[in-house]
Amino acid sequence: MTSIQKASSLIVCFVLLLSASLFMSTPKANAASGFYVSGNTLYDATGHPFVIRGINHAHSWYKNDSETAMSAIAATGANTVRIVLSDGSQYTKDDISTVRNLLTLAEENKLIAILEVHDATGKDDMNSLNSAVNYWIEIKDALIGKEDKVLINIANEWYGTWDGVSWASGYKQVIPKLRNAGLNHTLIIDSAGWGQYPASIHDYGKEVFNADPLKNTMFSIHMYEYAGGDSSTVKSNIDGVINQGLALMIGEFGHKHTNGDVDEATIMSYSQQKSVGWLAWSWKGNGSEWSYLDLSHDWAGNNLTSWGNTIVNGSNGLKATSILSSVFGENDDSENPDPSNPEGNESVLYNFESNTQSWVGENVSGGPWTTNEWSANGSYSLKADIQLSGQSQHSLSSNQQQNFSGKSLLKATVKHANWGNVGNGLFAKLYVKTGTGWNWYDGGSVKINSSNTILSLDLSSISNLGDIKEIGVQFTGSSNSSGQTAVYVDHVTIQ
Repeated sequence: MTSIQKASSLIVCFVLLLSASLFMSTPKANAASGFYVSGNTLYDATGHPFVIRGINHAHSWYKNDSETAMSAIAATGANTVRIVLSDGSQYTKDDISTVRNLLTLAEENKLIAILEVHDATGKDDMNSLNSAVNYWIEIKDALIGKEDKVLINIANEWYGTWDGVSWASGYKQVIPKLRNAGLNHTLIIDSAGWGQYPASIHDYGKEVFNADPLKNTMFSIHMYEYAGGDSSTVKSNIDGVINQGLALMIGEFGHKHTNGDVDEATIMSYSQQKSVGWLAWSWKGNGSEWSYLDLSHDWAGNNLTSWGNTIVNGSNGLKATSILSSVFGENDDSENPDPSNPEGNESVLYNFESNTQSWVGENVSGGPWTTNEWSANGSYSLKADIQLSGQSQHSLSSNQQQNFSGKSLLKATVKHANWGNVGNGLFAKLYVKTGTGWNWYDGGSVKINSSNTILSLDLSSISNLGDIKEIGVQFTGSSNSSGQTAVYVDHVTIQ
Protein backbone atom coordinates (compact mmCIF):
# COMPACT_ATOMS: atom_id res chain seq x y z
CA MET A 1 0.00 0.00 0.00
CA THR A 2 1.13 3.53 -0.61
CA SER A 3 2.16 4.42 2.87
CA ILE A 4 0.39 4.15 1.92
CA GLN A 5 9.00 -6.19 -25.13
CA LYS A 6 24.09 -12.60 -59.44
CA ALA A 7 26.51 -14.51 -57.29
CA SER A 8 27.42 -18.02 -56.43
CA SER A 9 24.72 -20.39 -55.24
CA LEU A 10 26.23 -20.22 -51.77
CA ILE A 11 25.79 -16.47 -51.64
CA VAL A 12 22.26 -16.80 -53.01
CA CYS A 13 21.39 -19.28 -50.26
CA PHE A 14 22.83 -16.95 -47.66
CA VAL A 15 20.81 -14.02 -48.98
CA LEU A 16 17.65 -16.11 -48.99
CA LEU A 17 18.23 -17.19 -45.42
CA LEU A 18 18.94 -13.63 -44.35
CA SER A 19 15.81 -12.38 -46.11
CA ALA A 20 13.70 -15.04 -44.45
CA SER A 21 15.08 -14.12 -41.07
CA LEU A 22 13.89 -10.57 -41.50
CA PHE A 23 10.31 -11.81 -41.69
CA MET A 24 10.49 -14.29 -38.89
CA SER A 25 8.70 -13.29 -35.76
CA THR A 26 10.40 -12.89 -32.47
CA PRO A 27 9.17 -15.77 -30.30
CA LYS A 28 7.29 -15.00 -27.18
CA ALA A 29 9.35 -15.03 -24.04
CA ASN A 30 8.15 -18.12 -22.24
CA ALA A 31 9.24 -18.76 -18.71
CA ALA A 32 9.36 -22.56 -18.59
CA SER A 33 5.67 -23.49 -18.67
CA GLY A 34 4.74 -20.51 -16.53
CA PHE A 35 3.24 -17.07 -17.01
CA TYR A 36 4.88 -14.98 -19.71
CA VAL A 37 4.42 -11.61 -21.36
CA SER A 38 4.29 -10.73 -25.02
CA GLY A 39 3.76 -7.10 -25.88
CA ASN A 40 0.99 -5.70 -23.72
CA THR A 41 -0.37 -9.11 -22.83
CA LEU A 42 0.23 -11.44 -19.90
CA TYR A 43 -0.34 -15.09 -20.81
CA ASP A 44 -0.86 -17.98 -18.45
CA ALA A 45 0.86 -21.34 -18.85
CA THR A 46 -1.94 -22.64 -21.11
CA GLY A 47 -1.29 -19.85 -23.60
CA HIS A 48 -4.45 -17.92 -22.76
CA PRO A 49 -4.32 -14.15 -22.19
CA PHE A 50 -4.77 -13.51 -18.49
CA VAL A 51 -6.18 -10.24 -17.23
CA ILE A 52 -5.53 -9.80 -13.51
CA ARG A 53 -8.61 -8.98 -11.47
CA GLY A 54 -7.99 -9.19 -7.79
CA ILE A 55 -7.51 -7.90 -4.28
CA ASN A 56 -4.54 -7.07 -2.07
CA HIS A 57 -4.23 -8.90 1.24
CA ALA A 58 -1.95 -7.58 4.00
CA HIS A 59 -0.77 -10.97 5.24
CA SER A 60 2.42 -9.78 6.88
CA TRP A 61 0.49 -7.68 9.41
CA TYR A 62 -2.41 -10.12 9.85
CA LYS A 63 -0.72 -13.49 9.66
CA ASN A 64 -3.47 -15.36 11.50
CA ASP A 65 -6.25 -14.16 9.19
CA SER A 66 -4.91 -15.24 5.80
CA GLU A 67 -6.80 -18.53 5.54
CA THR A 68 -10.13 -16.82 6.16
CA ALA A 69 -9.25 -13.87 3.94
CA MET A 70 -8.08 -16.01 1.02
CA SER A 71 -11.31 -17.98 0.95
CA ALA A 72 -13.36 -14.80 1.17
CA ILE A 73 -11.38 -13.10 -1.58
CA ALA A 74 -11.95 -16.10 -3.85
CA ALA A 75 -15.68 -15.87 -3.16
CA THR A 76 -15.74 -12.35 -4.63
CA GLY A 77 -14.87 -13.79 -8.05
CA ALA A 78 -11.28 -12.51 -7.95
CA ASN A 79 -8.77 -14.46 -10.03
CA THR A 80 -5.69 -13.10 -8.25
CA VAL A 81 -4.56 -12.20 -4.75
CA ARG A 82 -1.56 -9.94 -4.13
CA ILE A 83 0.03 -10.96 -0.85
CA VAL A 84 2.06 -8.65 1.39
CA LEU A 85 5.22 -10.35 2.67
CA SER A 86 8.16 -9.19 4.75
CA ASP A 87 11.85 -9.95 4.29
CA GLY A 88 12.40 -9.12 7.96
CA SER A 89 14.18 -5.81 7.47
CA GLN A 90 11.23 -3.76 8.73
CA TYR A 91 8.36 -6.11 9.56
CA THR A 92 8.24 -9.61 11.00
CA LYS A 93 9.77 -11.95 8.44
CA ASP A 94 7.64 -14.46 6.54
CA ASP A 95 9.72 -17.63 6.30
CA ILE A 96 9.71 -20.24 3.54
CA SER A 97 7.24 -22.45 5.37
CA THR A 98 4.78 -19.57 5.65
CA VAL A 99 5.12 -18.80 1.94
CA ARG A 100 4.52 -22.45 1.04
CA ASN A 101 1.35 -22.43 3.11
CA LEU A 102 0.14 -19.20 1.49
CA LEU A 103 0.70 -20.59 -1.98
CA THR A 104 -1.22 -23.73 -1.06
CA LEU A 105 -4.11 -21.59 0.17
CA ALA A 106 -4.10 -19.55 -3.02
CA GLU A 107 -4.05 -22.64 -5.21
CA GLU A 108 -6.82 -24.33 -3.24
CA ASN A 109 -8.93 -21.23 -3.84
CA LYS A 110 -7.99 -21.06 -7.55
CA LEU A 111 -6.26 -17.74 -7.11
CA ILE A 112 -3.09 -16.71 -8.91
CA ALA A 113 -0.69 -15.41 -6.26
CA ILE A 114 1.31 -12.23 -6.69
CA LEU A 115 3.92 -12.05 -3.93
CA GLU A 116 5.46 -8.75 -2.91
CA VAL A 117 8.03 -7.64 -0.32
CA HIS A 118 6.72 -4.61 1.55
CA ASP A 119 9.79 -3.61 3.58
CA ALA A 120 11.30 -1.56 0.74
CA THR A 121 8.22 0.69 0.44
CA GLY A 122 9.16 4.29 -0.33
CA LYS A 123 12.87 3.69 0.15
CA ASP A 124 15.52 4.80 -2.33
CA ASP A 125 18.58 2.83 -1.22
CA MET A 126 19.93 -0.24 -3.03
CA ASN A 127 20.28 -2.08 0.27
CA SER A 128 16.48 -2.19 0.60
CA LEU A 129 16.03 -3.43 -2.95
CA ASN A 130 18.79 -6.01 -2.59
CA SER A 131 17.26 -7.19 0.66
CA ALA A 132 14.03 -7.96 -1.18
CA VAL A 133 15.93 -9.70 -3.99
CA ASN A 134 17.93 -11.76 -1.51
CA TYR A 135 14.68 -12.77 0.17
CA TRP A 136 13.28 -14.18 -3.09
CA ILE A 137 16.51 -16.09 -3.63
CA GLU A 138 16.44 -17.37 -0.06
CA ILE A 139 12.92 -18.81 -0.45
CA LYS A 140 13.29 -19.86 -4.08
CA ASP A 141 12.68 -23.54 -3.25
CA ALA A 142 9.08 -22.58 -2.47
CA LEU A 143 8.76 -20.69 -5.74
CA ILE A 144 10.56 -22.71 -8.42
CA GLY A 145 8.04 -25.02 -10.04
CA LYS A 146 5.21 -22.60 -9.30
CA GLU A 147 5.80 -20.37 -12.33
CA ASP A 148 2.31 -21.20 -13.60
CA LYS A 149 0.57 -19.91 -10.49
CA VAL A 150 2.92 -17.32 -8.96
CA LEU A 151 4.17 -13.92 -10.09
CA ILE A 152 6.90 -12.02 -8.22
CA ASN A 153 6.36 -8.32 -7.51
CA ILE A 154 9.99 -7.65 -6.60
CA ALA A 155 9.58 -4.82 -4.09
CA ASN A 156 6.50 -2.83 -3.18
CA GLU A 157 6.89 0.82 -4.17
CA TRP A 158 10.68 0.79 -4.03
CA TYR A 159 12.09 4.19 -4.86
CA GLY A 160 9.93 6.82 -3.27
CA THR A 161 11.52 9.74 -5.07
CA TRP A 162 10.07 10.82 -8.40
CA ASP A 163 13.28 9.93 -10.26
CA GLY A 164 13.13 7.49 -13.18
CA VAL A 165 16.87 7.30 -13.83
CA SER A 166 17.87 5.91 -10.42
CA TRP A 167 14.75 3.72 -10.26
CA ALA A 168 15.64 2.11 -13.58
CA SER A 169 19.29 1.74 -12.63
CA GLY A 170 18.36 -0.18 -9.51
CA TYR A 171 16.09 -2.64 -11.25
CA LYS A 172 18.52 -3.17 -14.14
CA GLN A 173 21.04 -4.33 -11.55
CA VAL A 174 18.83 -6.76 -9.67
CA ILE A 175 16.73 -8.45 -12.37
CA PRO A 176 19.71 -10.51 -13.63
CA LYS A 177 20.38 -11.66 -10.07
CA LEU A 178 16.92 -13.20 -9.85
CA ARG A 179 17.28 -14.87 -13.23
CA ASN A 180 20.73 -16.22 -12.39
CA ALA A 181 19.23 -17.75 -9.25
CA GLY A 182 16.78 -19.75 -11.38
CA LEU A 183 13.68 -17.63 -10.74
CA ASN A 184 11.99 -17.64 -14.16
CA HIS A 185 8.65 -16.25 -13.02
CA THR A 186 6.99 -13.21 -14.53
CA LEU A 187 8.46 -10.27 -12.64
CA ILE A 188 6.43 -7.20 -11.71
CA ILE A 189 8.01 -3.81 -11.09
CA ASP A 190 6.23 -0.90 -9.40
CA SER A 191 6.84 2.57 -10.76
CA ALA A 192 8.93 5.08 -8.83
CA GLY A 193 7.39 7.70 -6.55
CA TRP A 194 5.74 5.26 -4.15
CA GLY A 195 4.24 3.59 -7.22
CA GLN A 196 2.63 6.86 -8.30
CA TYR A 197 5.20 8.17 -10.79
CA PRO A 198 4.36 6.31 -14.04
CA ALA A 199 6.68 8.60 -16.02
CA SER A 200 9.47 6.40 -14.70
CA ILE A 201 7.99 3.53 -16.75
CA HIS A 202 7.10 5.76 -19.68
CA ASP A 203 10.69 7.02 -19.90
CA TYR A 204 12.74 4.02 -18.80
CA GLY A 205 10.48 0.98 -18.83
CA LYS A 206 11.94 -0.39 -22.06
CA GLU A 207 15.44 -0.23 -20.57
CA VAL A 208 14.30 -2.16 -17.52
CA PHE A 209 12.41 -4.70 -19.63
CA ASN A 210 15.49 -5.28 -21.80
CA ALA A 211 17.58 -5.95 -18.68
CA ASP A 212 15.56 -9.15 -18.25
CA PRO A 213 17.21 -11.93 -20.31
CA LEU A 214 13.84 -13.75 -20.39
CA LYS A 215 11.91 -10.64 -21.46
CA ASN A 216 9.28 -11.69 -18.93
CA THR A 217 8.76 -8.49 -16.94
CA MET A 218 5.65 -6.37 -16.57
CA PHE A 219 5.01 -3.09 -14.79
CA SER A 220 2.68 -1.78 -12.12
CA ILE A 221 1.22 1.62 -11.30
CA HIS A 222 -0.36 2.32 -7.93
CA MET A 223 -3.24 4.65 -8.60
CA TYR A 224 -4.11 6.91 -5.72
CA GLU A 225 -4.52 10.68 -5.69
CA TYR A 226 -1.49 11.47 -7.89
CA ALA A 227 -1.47 8.69 -10.50
CA GLY A 228 -5.24 8.20 -10.53
CA GLY A 229 -6.82 11.46 -9.49
CA ASP A 230 -8.91 12.10 -12.60
CA SER A 231 -9.94 10.49 -15.89
CA SER A 232 -7.33 12.13 -18.12
CA THR A 233 -4.53 11.27 -15.70
CA VAL A 234 -5.64 7.65 -15.46
CA LYS A 235 -5.85 7.24 -19.24
CA SER A 236 -2.56 8.99 -20.05
CA ASN A 237 -0.72 7.01 -17.38
CA ILE A 238 -2.04 3.71 -18.74
CA ASP A 239 -1.52 4.65 -22.39
CA GLY A 240 2.02 5.83 -21.66
CA VAL A 241 2.95 2.25 -20.72
CA ILE A 242 0.95 0.14 -23.17
CA ASN A 243 1.80 2.34 -26.16
CA GLN A 244 5.41 1.17 -25.71
CA GLY A 245 4.32 -2.45 -26.05
CA LEU A 246 4.85 -3.14 -22.35
CA ALA A 247 2.51 -5.16 -20.13
CA LEU A 248 0.85 -3.29 -17.28
CA MET A 249 -1.28 -3.82 -14.23
CA ILE A 250 -2.68 -1.44 -11.62
CA GLY A 251 -1.15 -3.07 -8.57
CA GLU A 252 -3.07 -0.96 -6.06
CA PHE A 253 -5.82 1.61 -6.20
CA GLY A 254 -8.45 3.08 -3.92
CA HIS A 255 -11.42 5.40 -4.21
CA LYS A 256 -9.74 8.19 -2.30
CA HIS A 257 -6.48 8.74 -0.46
CA THR A 258 -4.64 11.01 1.93
CA ASN A 259 -4.32 14.02 -0.35
CA GLY A 260 -7.33 13.72 -2.62
CA ASP A 261 -9.94 11.82 -4.57
CA VAL A 262 -9.26 8.90 -6.93
CA ASP A 263 -11.23 8.23 -10.14
CA GLU A 264 -11.85 4.55 -9.45
CA ALA A 265 -14.61 4.37 -12.10
CA THR A 266 -12.20 5.31 -14.90
CA ILE A 267 -9.47 3.06 -13.52
CA MET A 268 -11.85 0.11 -13.72
CA SER A 269 -13.58 0.96 -17.01
CA TYR A 270 -10.42 1.98 -18.90
CA SER A 271 -8.54 -1.06 -17.60
CA GLN A 272 -11.35 -3.22 -18.91
CA GLN A 273 -11.23 -1.45 -22.28
CA LYS A 274 -7.44 -1.86 -22.52
CA SER A 275 -7.23 -5.36 -20.96
CA VAL A 276 -5.08 -4.03 -18.14
CA GLY A 277 -5.08 -5.94 -14.86
CA TRP A 278 -5.92 -4.42 -11.48
CA LEU A 279 -5.89 -5.25 -7.79
CA ALA A 280 -7.86 -3.19 -5.31
CA TRP A 281 -6.34 -2.14 -2.00
CA SER A 282 -7.18 -3.90 0.30
CA TRP A 283 -9.26 -6.64 1.88
CA LYS A 284 -9.11 -5.47 5.49
CA GLY A 285 -6.81 -4.06 8.14
CA ASN A 286 -5.99 -0.53 7.05
CA GLY A 287 -6.32 0.91 10.54
CA SER A 288 -8.32 3.92 11.59
CA GLU A 289 -6.46 6.42 9.39
CA TRP A 290 -7.17 4.58 6.14
CA SER A 291 -10.12 2.43 7.13
CA TYR A 292 -12.04 3.79 4.12
CA LEU A 293 -9.81 1.50 2.01
CA ASP A 294 -11.10 -1.67 3.69
CA LEU A 295 -13.13 -3.73 1.23
CA SER A 296 -14.80 -5.74 3.97
CA HIS A 297 -15.80 -5.01 7.52
CA ASP A 298 -14.91 -8.60 8.49
CA TRP A 299 -12.25 -11.07 7.36
CA ALA A 300 -14.84 -13.58 6.12
CA GLY A 301 -16.38 -11.05 3.74
CA ASN A 302 -19.89 -11.26 5.14
CA ASN A 303 -20.24 -7.47 5.25
CA LEU A 304 -18.67 -5.55 2.37
CA THR A 305 -17.99 -1.85 2.68
CA SER A 306 -19.24 0.58 0.03
CA TRP A 307 -15.75 0.43 -1.49
CA GLY A 308 -15.91 -3.35 -1.41
CA ASN A 309 -19.30 -3.39 -3.09
CA THR A 310 -17.91 -1.26 -5.93
CA ILE A 311 -15.00 -3.64 -6.44
CA VAL A 312 -17.02 -6.83 -6.18
CA ASN A 313 -20.41 -5.93 -7.63
CA GLY A 314 -19.78 -2.80 -9.74
CA SER A 315 -20.38 -2.71 -13.50
CA ASN A 316 -16.64 -3.26 -14.09
CA GLY A 317 -16.08 -5.14 -10.85
CA LEU A 318 -14.87 -8.63 -10.13
CA LYS A 319 -18.12 -10.47 -10.73
CA ALA A 320 -18.54 -8.77 -14.12
CA THR A 321 -14.99 -8.95 -15.46
CA SER A 322 -12.86 -11.52 -13.62
CA ILE A 323 -12.04 -14.84 -15.29
CA LEU A 324 -10.14 -17.60 -13.50
CA SER A 325 -6.87 -18.69 -15.03
CA SER A 326 -7.08 -21.68 -17.35
CA VAL A 327 -4.30 -23.34 -15.33
CA PHE A 328 -7.05 -24.33 -12.91
CA GLY A 329 -8.98 -26.03 -15.73
CA GLU A 330 -11.84 -23.55 -15.47
CA ASN A 331 -11.73 -22.03 -18.94
CA ASP A 332 -10.87 -23.77 -22.15
CA ASP A 333 -11.81 -22.32 -25.53
CA SER A 334 -15.14 -24.15 -25.56
CA GLU A 335 -16.18 -22.63 -22.27
CA ASN A 336 -16.12 -19.05 -23.56
CA PRO A 337 -13.35 -17.35 -21.60
CA ASP A 338 -14.23 -13.97 -23.11
CA PRO A 339 -15.99 -11.58 -20.70
CA SER A 340 -17.31 -9.54 -23.63
CA ASN A 341 -19.28 -12.60 -24.73
CA PRO A 342 -21.09 -13.74 -21.57
CA GLU A 343 -23.77 -15.64 -23.49
CA GLY A 344 -21.23 -17.99 -25.06
CA ASN A 345 -22.65 -17.44 -28.57
CA GLU A 346 -19.50 -16.08 -30.20
CA SER A 347 -17.67 -18.20 -32.79
CA VAL A 348 -14.10 -17.66 -33.93
CA LEU A 349 -13.87 -17.30 -37.71
CA TYR A 350 -10.13 -16.66 -37.97
CA ASN A 351 -7.39 -16.95 -35.37
CA PHE A 352 -4.32 -17.39 -37.65
CA GLU A 353 -2.81 -19.89 -35.23
CA SER A 354 -1.30 -22.11 -37.94
CA ASN A 355 -1.48 -20.14 -41.23
CA THR A 356 -2.90 -17.05 -42.90
CA GLN A 357 -6.20 -18.86 -43.49
CA SER A 358 -6.17 -17.60 -47.11
CA TRP A 359 -6.25 -13.92 -46.15
CA VAL A 360 -4.60 -11.62 -48.67
CA GLY A 361 -3.30 -8.06 -48.68
CA GLU A 362 -3.95 -5.11 -50.94
CA ASN A 363 -1.47 -2.23 -51.15
CA VAL A 364 0.88 -3.94 -48.69
CA SER A 365 4.67 -3.95 -49.05
CA GLY A 366 5.15 -7.32 -47.38
CA GLY A 367 3.00 -10.23 -46.28
CA PRO A 368 0.60 -11.05 -44.98
CA TRP A 369 2.21 -13.60 -42.69
CA THR A 370 1.35 -15.20 -39.38
CA THR A 371 3.38 -13.86 -36.49
CA ASN A 372 3.73 -14.44 -32.78
CA GLU A 373 4.94 -10.89 -32.15
CA TRP A 374 1.45 -10.13 -30.84
CA SER A 375 -1.91 -11.81 -30.49
CA ALA A 376 -5.29 -10.84 -29.15
CA ASN A 377 -6.15 -14.43 -28.27
CA GLY A 378 -3.95 -17.50 -28.53
CA SER A 379 -0.37 -17.19 -29.82
CA TYR A 380 -0.44 -15.85 -33.39
CA SER A 381 -1.95 -13.07 -35.50
CA LEU A 382 -1.91 -11.88 -39.12
CA LYS A 383 0.69 -9.23 -40.02
CA ALA A 384 1.51 -7.15 -43.09
CA ASP A 385 3.97 -4.35 -43.75
CA ILE A 386 2.55 -1.20 -45.33
CA GLN A 387 4.06 1.94 -46.85
CA LEU A 388 2.17 4.94 -45.55
CA SER A 389 1.45 8.20 -47.31
CA GLY A 390 -1.20 10.84 -46.87
CA GLN A 391 -4.63 9.14 -46.76
CA SER A 392 -3.17 5.90 -48.17
CA GLN A 393 -5.42 2.84 -47.95
CA HIS A 394 -4.34 -0.73 -47.25
CA SER A 395 -6.41 -3.82 -46.59
CA LEU A 396 -6.25 -7.38 -45.31
CA SER A 397 -9.16 -9.57 -46.34
CA SER A 398 -10.62 -13.00 -47.00
CA ASN A 399 -12.58 -13.73 -50.20
CA GLN A 400 -14.12 -16.96 -48.97
CA GLN A 401 -17.88 -17.06 -49.53
CA GLN A 402 -19.75 -17.41 -46.25
CA ASN A 403 -23.28 -17.46 -44.85
CA PHE A 404 -23.86 -15.10 -41.93
CA SER A 405 -27.64 -15.52 -41.82
CA GLY A 406 -28.96 -15.15 -38.31
CA LYS A 407 -25.77 -13.49 -37.10
CA SER A 408 -25.74 -10.04 -35.52
CA LEU A 409 -22.17 -8.88 -34.85
CA LEU A 410 -18.78 -9.25 -36.51
CA LYS A 411 -15.64 -8.31 -34.56
CA ALA A 412 -11.87 -8.21 -35.10
CA THR A 413 -8.95 -7.03 -33.00
CA VAL A 414 -6.32 -4.93 -34.75
CA LYS A 415 -3.26 -2.85 -34.00
CA HIS A 416 -0.40 -1.06 -35.74
CA ALA A 417 3.29 -1.47 -34.94
CA ASN A 418 4.82 0.80 -32.35
CA TRP A 419 7.30 2.05 -34.96
CA GLY A 420 6.85 4.13 -38.10
CA ASN A 421 5.37 7.58 -38.65
CA VAL A 422 1.60 7.30 -38.34
CA GLY A 423 1.28 11.07 -38.10
CA ASN A 424 -2.05 11.99 -36.57
CA GLY A 425 -2.98 8.34 -36.39
CA LEU A 426 -3.83 5.20 -38.33
CA PHE A 427 -7.51 4.43 -38.84
CA ALA A 428 -9.26 1.14 -39.54
CA LYS A 429 -12.71 -0.14 -40.41
CA LEU A 430 -14.10 -3.67 -40.40
CA TYR A 431 -16.13 -4.39 -43.55
CA VAL A 432 -18.04 -7.01 -45.51
CA LYS A 433 -19.02 -7.22 -49.19
CA THR A 434 -22.25 -9.03 -50.03
CA GLY A 435 -24.30 -10.30 -52.95
CA THR A 436 -23.63 -10.29 -56.68
CA GLY A 437 -22.94 -6.57 -56.56
CA TRP A 438 -20.34 -7.00 -53.82
CA ASN A 439 -22.08 -4.30 -51.81
CA TRP A 440 -19.86 -2.69 -49.18
CA TYR A 441 -20.84 -2.33 -45.51
CA ASP A 442 -18.49 -1.25 -42.73
CA GLY A 443 -18.54 -0.48 -39.04
CA GLY A 444 -17.09 3.01 -39.39
CA SER A 445 -13.57 4.36 -39.16
CA VAL A 446 -11.82 3.95 -35.82
CA LYS A 447 -8.46 5.36 -34.76
CA ILE A 448 -6.36 2.38 -33.67
CA ASN A 449 -3.34 2.14 -31.39
CA SER A 450 -0.20 0.04 -31.01
CA SER A 451 -1.61 -2.23 -28.31
CA ASN A 452 -5.02 -3.48 -29.46
CA THR A 453 -8.28 -2.04 -30.74
CA ILE A 454 -11.49 -4.00 -31.20
CA LEU A 455 -13.43 -3.24 -34.38
CA SER A 456 -17.07 -4.24 -34.75
CA LEU A 457 -19.72 -4.32 -37.47
CA ASP A 458 -23.43 -4.53 -36.69
CA LEU A 459 -24.91 -7.06 -39.15
CA SER A 460 -28.54 -6.58 -38.22
CA SER A 461 -29.40 -4.15 -41.03
CA ILE A 462 -27.24 -5.70 -43.77
CA SER A 463 -28.94 -7.42 -46.70
CA ASN A 464 -27.65 -10.62 -48.35
CA LEU A 465 -26.06 -11.98 -45.16
CA GLY A 466 -26.40 -15.43 -46.71
CA ASP A 467 -24.04 -14.37 -49.50
CA ILE A 468 -20.93 -12.84 -47.89
CA LYS A 469 -18.31 -12.41 -50.61
CA GLU A 470 -15.54 -10.82 -48.59
CA ILE A 471 -14.69 -9.73 -45.10
CA GLY A 472 -11.71 -7.61 -44.23
CA VAL A 473 -10.11 -4.67 -42.50
CA GLN A 474 -9.23 -1.48 -44.35
CA PHE A 475 -6.48 0.69 -42.86
CA THR A 476 -6.17 4.39 -43.76
CA GLY A 477 -3.25 6.66 -42.96
CA SER A 478 -3.67 10.22 -41.81
CA SER A 479 -2.69 13.14 -44.03
CA ASN A 480 0.74 13.45 -42.42
CA SER A 481 1.63 9.75 -42.17
CA SER A 482 4.67 8.44 -44.07
CA GLY A 483 7.12 5.55 -44.35
CA GLN A 484 6.80 1.93 -43.39
CA THR A 485 4.95 0.40 -40.49
CA ALA A 486 3.08 -2.84 -39.91
CA VAL A 487 -0.55 -3.71 -39.23
CA TYR A 488 -2.00 -6.72 -37.48
CA VAL A 489 -5.37 -8.51 -37.40
CA ASP A 490 -6.46 -11.23 -35.00
CA HIS A 491 -9.40 -12.95 -33.34
CA VAL A 492 -12.08 -12.39 -36.00
CA THR A 493 -15.35 -13.53 -34.44
CA ILE A 494 -19.08 -13.58 -35.15
CA GLN A 495 -22.11 -13.88 -32.96
